[in-house]
Amino acid sequence: MADRPLDGLLSISEDIASVIPHDGVVLFENDAFHATGTVPSEEEFRGIARFLDRSIGAGVFHTDHIGRYLEAARDYPQRAAGLMAIPISKRPRDYLVLFRKQIQETVAWAGDPTKPVNVGPNGHRLTPRQSFETWRETVEGRSQPWSLEQEHAANKLRTILLEVYLKVLDASEAERKRAQEQQQLLISELNHRVRNILNLMRGLLSQSRASSDTLEGFTANLDGRIQSLARAHDQLTSEQWEPTSLKSLIQCEFAAYASDKSARVQITGPDAMIAPNAYTTMALVLHEMATNSIKYGALCDQSGTVEVQLTEDSSGGLLIDWAERGGPPVTPPKRRGFGTTIIEGSIPHELRGDAEVSYKVTGLEAHFRLPPTVISQVVAEHGTTAAAPPARAAETVGALRLSGQGMVLEDSLIIAMDAAASLEDLGASKVEILSSVPEALRWLDHNAVDFAILDVNLGEEQSLPVARRLHETGVPFVLATGYGSAEELVATYPPCTIVQKPFTSTSLEEALRQAMSGA
Repeated sequence: MADRPLDGLLSISEDIASVIPHDGVVLFENDAFHATGTVPSEEEFRGIARFLDRSIGAGVFHTDHIGRYLEAARDYPQRAAGLMAIPISKRPRDYLVLFRKQIQETVAWAGDPTKPVNVGPNGHRLTPRQSFETWRETVEGRSQPWSLEQEHAANKLRTILLEVYLKVLDASEAERKRAQEQQQLLISELNHRVRNILNLMRGLLSQSRASSDTLEGFTANLDGRIQSLARAHDQLTSEQWEPTSLKSLIQCEFAAYASDKSARVQITGPDAMIAPNAYTTMALVLHEMATNSIKYGALCDQSGTVEVQLTEDSSGGLLIDWAERGGPPVTPPKRRGFGTTIIEGSIPHELRGDAEVSYKVTGLEAHFRLPPTVISQVVAEHGTTAAAPPARAAETVGALRLSGQGMVLEDSLIIAMDAAASLEDLGASKVEILSSVPEALRWLDHNAVDFAILDVNLGEEQSLPVARRLHETGVPFVLATGYGSAEELVATYPPCTIVQKPFTSTSLEEALRQAMSGA
């Protein structure tokens, strides 16, 4: 069978011909014309189809003289003089039509009906011997008649085809219903996730503000937590929203903040593949643990270490033992901040696990247990893993200072305003905000620009034409994207620096520094 189940009928035309002889077949389904053998053209057949729709009802119809019913058919009897139409759907609009070419038939008449009467010696009299001589006439425009046996076979074929059609229709309807239900489920899930994200952002905003003493501290804490969620989301999407490595998450958090200090973080024991619904929770917990270690704990000086031991327990759960050694003296916090609440409360509340934090003289210790319900697989692994590959010492660089005209191409006004404010804070004298490719190209036709930030997707278009224009004129630019993977962008766009959304002033500054140094 072909893509549509009924299309296979054309391939068995010869089998049908062994029972119902014909010269050609047309399958007319869903207003589509498919043919094999000697048949009328599509335009000619559509005239036949209109006649069938009006005239034949739901049963098999046959004639050896189409021209008797359709005057236009008298023009092509050499291709189709007779037909047998078999409706193959509930409504008479889909047909399997068998055609026969005309046959020339000689009919013998007893006397020539056109012979004139001649006056003979005996007056107006008929001469029997001469008047009833055999007269032959050639009849055209007709096909071989369809027999009762062939009509019976066509009705049987119609019954079988209707059963197939109805089964296919039922299957298609069931598939359509399943697809509709799946679409509705996806929409509901998307709505649920968006609302959860908005509520989570609202909670992060409120709680970070309440636990911060200064505006700068509030901004830094909030940015860090949002970036942590973004990194976790990138890792999940890179794995097609499948269970993802816990070790990779720990390494990612330290790599983002610890710079060269991440070599002093040791992770031992088996890896665990964490379910997507638990991954963002773990991202926030590990973010708080990592940043606390860098700000106040073992990684705030030059000698301390962080040891993370992963162990599978007897029930299939995972134990995470976090120990900081060699850092400054540890003192319990004087007040319970939002970060402490995340560390101690998230795993018990959201994952039904356990969390315990101890402020010991030898260093901070934390013990977490993840239940088996959030663990897809524990991967046995021997030896010790560093939190990140040894990094070269960070170069000491001063703050980036821009000068001149900037441009932001972004279709979200709030994001565009935030990016423009970051450019102005870095020294841009003026920043032009634009939202579409045509608008940006027109503006560039009449204005000079010194640096730019381009969003990748702008509604139904991409910023590639603007990026090419900037590259041709030697203007450094940063490409901002919400996609987790940038390989396709690197292959498609001119050489540029890419910054992941949501970006911060710090990440944007670093991206601009790279873009300006490569210009």
